[in-house]
Amino acid sequence: MTTATPLPELAGKLPAPLRPRRMSLRAIGVLAILALIILATVMVTSALLFRGAAQSHLENLEAAHGRYEQLLENRQDAMRDGADRVRLAAIDGQLLAAAAERQQHLATTRHYIDGSTVTIATLAWVGITSIGALALLFFSRLAGDIGTVRARALAILTGDRSAGRPLARSDELRELGDAVDSLAVALGKREQALAEERRHVMHREKLATIGSMAAGVIREIGNPIAAIDGYARALLEARGAGPAPQAGDDGSDVRPILQETARLIAITREINRLAATPAAQWQLASVNEIVTQGLALLRYEPRLEDVKVHTSLDPMLPAVSCCADRLVQLLINLVANAADATAGLPAHTARLEIATREADGGIELRLDDNGCGMTDEVRARAFEPLFTTKPAGQGTGLGLPLCRAVAEEHGGRIALEPLPEGGTRVTLWLPLEQDRLPVN
Repeated sequence: MTTATPLPELAGKLPAPLRPRRMSLRAIGVLAILALIILATVMVTSALLFRGAAQSHLENLEAAHGRYEQLLENRQDAMRDGADRVRLAAIDGQLLAAAAERQQHLATTRHYIDGSTVTIATLAWVGITSIGALALLFFSRLAGDIGTVRARALAILTGDRSAGRPLARSDELRELGDAVDSLAVALGKREQALAEERRHVMHREKLATIGSMAAGVIREIGNPIAAIDGYARALLEARGAGPAPQAGDDGSDVRPILQETARLIAITREINRLAATPAAQWQLASVNEIVTQGLALLRYEPRLEDVKVHTSLDPMLPAVSCCADRLVQLLINLVANAADATAGLPAHTARLEIATREADGGIELRLDDNGCGMTDEVRARAFEPLFTTKPAGQGTGLGLPLCRAVAEEHGGRIALEPLPEGGTRVTLWLPLEQDRLPVN
């Protein structure tokens, strides 16, 4: 059993050149004015034709009446002259014929006037009724579509951000409806972006709180670490200043304490530096120094313990105007992602290469890893907020979006591409302003 396809749906499936085109409101208005002009022209033409024909009938009637009056005067003259009956009978016959002709012209004129009046009235009624019906249909549909657009606008005010059903027309009102739908979609995207930004702000505030707490903890344990270091040094000095040491008393049991306390002190300094409130102002900075600082902060990152990091930094790079702390955060995110990508490799085979150079009128920072790489689908969605391929609880999906946001804040760009031998290359490009001095 087959079902009939509605005509609007069937027309919607046709190619664009074959679809019936609807006229714009301006074209419909012009056609309405032309229809009124044509109707008025027809009525005026009919009235002029009626006037000419009626004038001809009236002239014939006047001529017949004139002949009748002339014959009547001739009979009166003949009677005054004492004409015989034969002449009077002839005149009477002519009078009867003239009267009949006059009566015929009078009836014909009346019939024509009545018929023409009915014809003109019918034309006027049909024309005005047709135009009125079309106008009623047009404005009823127009009012309905305007109501639809109005309801769509009110729905936007109540929080609806989905695109409505397109109007079944192709005029200015359709364009207005499409504009309202575009506004709703744009507002929805803007609200999503604002919500995402609010989440980022909350995340940064949480990190700042954690950093403040970490700084407090570091300050609390800093004094005991310093005390342990001082006691170990004093013990080592006391052994060196005393009598001849005994066998095995060469300080080898104290030096590991000093080494570990030195490591703890270095860690506390790095954490204090990381937890410090970053400067908000922009300044001239070296990308090489940013790389060095970021790697120093990751010195004790467990994920990088088995990753060989090689750097190839151009020493003649000019300085760039940037927010250095934001770029350090970007670098840390990229290095952490590279470490996660190489986590499944055999021991001592993970590799990360970081290089800087001047390219395309700017500074290029490139990170190459030999990790698992990305599929085309993952690479296409890598910068989408909250998109992650990591297991639940191990990734937020905000690292790369934040990196792109930082790059765009600096007027730059960031891109991902696969390496022929496997792995991923991340390229960050920052614009280079003119008249910059090289920073060593």
